[in-house]
Amino acid sequence: MIVEMERMWVGEAKMKYPKQWLVAVNLNWEPNNKVFGDIFLVTPNEDEARAKIKELRKTGSMGKVMVVEGYNDAPQIGGFVVCSQ
Repeated sequence: MIVEMERMWVGEAKMKYPKQWLVAVNLNWEPNNKVFGDIFLVTPNEDEARAKIKELRKTGSMGKVMVVEGYNDAPQIGGFVVCSQ
């Protein structure tokens, strides 16, 4: 799903799009290590997001780019994801 580019803090975007992969472009680092950028692509497919990042880095037209995974609220114990059925 391509979203209309929205400038936001990447941490906020991770909460807004849980369990999705986000491609952020035109990144700026602000005080307190906050990263702001334009959300370019939101997809459930990690491979699609990484392919888009590769393409954007190659062209260099969108400045600094990154891919991050949205917040995953699955409970974890010692590094393992807990799944209940």
